[in-house]
Amino acid sequence: MRLLRAVRHVQRYPATDTKRGRPSKWRREDLLKVAARLTDILDRETSSHLSVASFVDHYLRLLEFPADIVQALAKEGINLFEAEQLARITAERLGVTTSQAKRTRAELLSSHLQTKASGERLRQRVNELLRALTTQARESTNGEVAAELEALEDFDPYDSTHLFWEQLKQLGFAFREIRRADVTDEEIEELLKASEPILAMLNRIQRRKDGAAQKLKI
Repeated sequence: MRLLRAVRHVQRYPATDTKRGRPSKWRREDLLKVAARLTDILDRETSSHLSVASFVDHYLRLLEFPADIVQALAKEGINLFEAEQLARITAERLGVTTSQAKRTRAELLSSHLQTKASGERLRQRVNELLRALTTQARESTNGEVAAELEALEDFDPYDSTHLFWEQLKQLGFAFREIRRADVTDEEIEELLKASEPILAMLNRIQRRKDGAAQKLKI
C-alpha cells in the first residue's frame, strides 16, 4: 500500500517538485514503471474506466475499511462514497470500543437507507457526529460523552420517532441550502400546500402541551 501511494504521489507531482512530502524510498523511475504496469492492469480489467488515481485514492482504501462497511458495500446497499463516509466512524475517533463504533455505524447506515438520503447528506451527518463528539470531549469532564454513547446501545433503527427526527434533520439541511432564487412560484405553492397539514398538527400538539401545563399550574 505504501508503494502504491508513492506511485500516486509521483504521478501527482512533477519531477522538478521535490519539496512536497517526505522523500520516497523508491526511485522515481521504478515508481513510474509500477504506474505504467498498474495502468495496463486497470485498463484491461475495467475497460479503461478506472484510473490509477481513483484506484489508489478510493478503492485501495477498502482494505482498511471495517468489515461491516465492506459487507454493506458488497450488497450494493451503499456506494463507494457512502462507504468512505461510514468508514470514518472508528473507535479511535469516537473514543469508544470497537463494538460501540460498529453499532454507531449500523445506526447511521440504517437511518440513511430508510430516509433514502443522498451521499452528501450522509457526509454531513458523519461530520456533524464527529464534530459534536470532539466538542463534547473537549468540554466535558464528567463523562457526558461516555453516557451519550452508552445511550446509543438502546437505539432502535426501526423506531418511528427516530425516523421522524431524522426526517426533520434532512429537511433542515435542505432548507439551509435553498435560496429564494432556486424556487419557482409553482414550487412555493406546492410547499405551502404540503406544509399546511403539518402546521395544523404542530398547532394541535402545542395546544395540548399548553393545556397540560395549565393543569399543572392549577
